[in-house]
Amino acid sequence: MKVVRTYNEEERGYRENLMDDSELVGAIKETFSQVVIHTDGAAEPNPGSGGYGVVLQYGKHRKELSGGFERTTNNRMELMGAIVGLETLTAKCSVRLYSDSKYLVDSVNQGSVFKWRQNDWYRTRKERAKNVDLWQRFLDVYGRHEVTLVWVKGHAGNPDNECCDRLALAAAKSPNRQVDTAYIESEDSPSQNSKSGKRHSRIKHKQEGEPCRKCQSPLVKRSPRKKPKASQAYYYEWYLYCPNCRSMYMVEEAKRFIEPDLDDPSEANAGEEENECKRRLF
Repeated sequence: MKVVRTYNEEERGYRENLMDDSELVGAIKETFSQVVIHTDGAAEPNPGSGGYGVVLQYGKHRKELSGGFERTTNNRMELMGAIVGLETLTAKCSVRLYSDSKYLVDSVNQGSVFKWRQNDWYRTRKERAKNVDLWQRFLDVYGRHEVTLVWVKGHAGNPDNECCDRLALAAAKSPNRQVDTAYIESEDSPSQNSKSGKRHSRIKHKQEGEPCRKCQSPLVKRSPRKKPKASQAYYYEWYLYCPNCRSMYMVEEAKRFIEPDLDDPSEANAGEEENECKRRLF
């Protein structure tokens, strides 16, 4: 038995209670803010223009988020929706996350993604896991909260899932789509199929006017619509684009590294008072 000091919302004060270990775990979870997140992702065609949609609910509060990418995959957008939803939370929370993606839900609930990470991101002895960059980002934010992933059937009348679907499709068609740099680089780079080092050879495009390796149409130079974020290590000043098949190619010569800003203020202390955490939750 342990003496536990808990805050009572109604009495606006603290109370000391005797609890055994099982009661203590329950009490700790109750002190976390209870958040419900619905997510969805889409890419049409797949791969192609994609987007994600997120609905966050905390008590009476509700927030909708979305984002689009010029060339990506459905699975990457499903992952991105979950990542953005969890990264939006500013305090440790107890989260129930609903998704219609078995790729996301089963990989976590069945423990597959943790085995991939343990095996240096190999699914089997010869085959690497896909979307490693997003899985690493997901596991990082997943570990900050108490998260339960729940699979829901898509297009089955769930209002919040349907809302996420609409947000994702609208973002995929938005003119302000971002470049999924990691995915484009994975397409451009020689893909390593096994630990033995066997690789598929691929043509690397370097300049405007070269024939697209997929459809042979002349490539044109384009600049990203959005400015790079301060948190990025690098960005591409321009890239090559095929107007015919809509393929995008990142060029090494266009890569620019971002110098860290040492004057940036540090993030707020995670151990602020409970009412402050709730106020800043969204």
